[in-house]
This record gives sequence, C-alpha cells and structure tokens, in this order.
Amino acid sequence: MESAAVSTDAPNALAPPKVLASAADGVVDLIEHAHGDVDTILGRSGIRVDDLGSPVNELVLSQFCNLFEIAARETDNAHFGLDFGDGFQPCQLGPIGYAAISSPTLSAAVSNLIRYFPAHQGQSTLCIIPDRDVLWLSYRIDDPRIPDRRQDAELSLCMFRNIFRAALGSDWQPLEVRFEHDDPGDHGEHESVFGAPVRFSRRTNAFAFRRRDLDARMPDQDPYLFAIITPFLESRCRLASCPEDFASVVRNQIKLHLGDRLPTVAEIAGILGLSNDGFHRMLRQHGLLFPDLLRAARQELALHYLNDSNLSLTEIAYDLGYSELSAFSRAFRSWTGMSPQRYRRTR
Repeated sequence: MESAAVSTDAPNALAPPKVLASAADGVVDLIEHAHGDVDTILGRSGIRVDDLGSPVNELVLSQFCNLFEIAARETDNAHFGLDFGDGFQPCQLGPIGYAAISSPTLSAAVSNLIRYFPAHQGQSTLCIIPDRDVLWLSYRIDDPRIPDRRQDAELSLCMFRNIFRAALGSDWQPLEVRFEHDDPGDHGEHESVFGAPVRFSRRTNAFAFRRRDLDARMPDQDPYLFAIITPFLESRCRLASCPEDFASVVRNQIKLHLGDRLPTVAEIAGILGLSNDGFHRMLRQHGLLFPDLLRAARQELALHYLNDSNLSLTEIAYDLGYSELSAFSRAFRSWTGMSPQRYRRTR
C-alpha cells in the first residue's frame, strides 16, 4: 500500500472545521452510564441533543472535542474518550465507516478511510507513514485553535483500531501506539486497551502495524453498498477541498514525514496529490519556498521534542532528519541563539 494522506481545509475564522455527528454516536448513553448529567455536559460544549439525532448532521469540531473533554471531567473518568472509542464499532462512523467495512480488503478499507476522511472531518490529517518494516496509521487535528484534544485522539485511534479488528479479529493488537499529548501519568489503562506499548509527547497520534496485515479480507465487503455510499462521500470531499493556508498544510506533512531522512519536494507533492510542477506553482502563488517550510517544520518539532525529557538529544536529531547531533545543535543555535542542551535546562 502506498503512503497516502489527506489534510482538509485550513483554519478559517468564518468557517470552523466540522465533523459528522456519527462520530459521537452513543456518547449520551456513555455519559448516562457514567452517572453524568447529559444536559450539563452537552450545554457546556455548545451541542444540543437534537444535533446528535442524525449521523450526517455536522458538529463544530472544537465543540465535539470539548464535549469529550468536559465529559471526562464531569464523570470523573480521565479515560472517557478511550472507553468510548474502545467500544465504538466501524459502522457507527456512518458513511465513512461503511465505506471501510464494505471494502474488499483491509488495504482498500484503509485507503478509502484516508481518501474520504475530509468528508467526515475537517482540518485534520489521516495518513499512512512507512517506517522501515512497519507502517503507521497517523491521525491529528491540524487546527491550532483546538488545543485540548486528548480525548479525541484516544477515541479516534480506538475507532481506527476497530476497523483493523473487523478484518483481523477482536484480539488483534497494534505493535505500538503514540499520542501527541503529554503522558497523563496513569497510562496503564491505555496499554491495557491497546495491548501494546504506548508513548506520549510524539509528533502525531498513530499506531504501528505490519504490512502483511493489509492483505486481510474484510468479512462484510459489499460492492453494492460501497457504490451507494461513495457519491455522498465524494461530493463532501469536493466541498472540503479548498485549503486557504497552504503553508500550514505543507508544514504539517513535512512534520509527519520527517525521520531518518528529509522528505523531498516530490514526496510532499505526491502526498498532497499534486505533480511537481503543480506543487511548485502553488508555492510560488503563495510566495513560499520549500526550504523555509522545511526549516520551520523542523524548528516546531524540535521545540516540541525538547519538552519531553524522555527523548535524548541524539534521538531528537535523528527524528528531525539530521545525520548527527552536532548538525542539529548548530541548526538549533541558529534558530534560537542557544544550544538545545541549554534550552532544555531553561524549561
């Protein structure tokens, strides 16, 4: 399966990103089961019960994320999103869930999930990242106006994991799980739910799996159902395909694909579905230079990684595409006027 990614519309003050209400299917029942006050939790998030009545209703993504953050606090269950996602079945995702489970193979299911994700949720990235002999399914919200999204990240990775389990069995486990939020300090529950090591303060939310897993057949494949669903998904994708902050989209993709080597212009262009000429044309139209975007992406990730004391400077240098620590140190000094060692001591 080739690496693919979808990043939806960039931040727009007049049009905040949305998510289909199907993503919240069952949340009222879980709140009630946890002895929470549904009206209070929904009211504080700005969502009405009627908003959840149809799976194709749109919710403001920030309100959706707040719903689960507030529910976690009000029910005194820090793992509310994790619990919600753990029991969430693929068909509950609505059109995009049915597109996945009606696909012939898990490879096709993941490809369709990625391809049609903009129809489900805005200003977010879902992609496959190759990493030596394994693949990572990576997900993150790109809108910086939504800072509190731990619950969303945890429920989303559980939802995606359950699509894999539909093909590979209920006992299937990822190789490793990563979250961009900080370690909550009681992550034993995370490792119990996923059955895998869980890391925090990473560049994105993702889980690793073996390439051969994608060969599995989907037990509920249904070409007729898929043909019915895809026109709706494709029409919504067309509505969402108007990014306004091209620089932010490119930086996000660079950050996701940094590693032991730097992503090339051709690779980023391909991820965005553009030819090399088309990508260069859009860069010129926006007055951008790829090296400047690469430098900005590295700097943003460097500052993020240095806040995690569990990551060594050598590991950070490698994750940013530097061949050795000294090269990273020189670059960091040029950005900030201090060495990464000194920067970390001042935090």
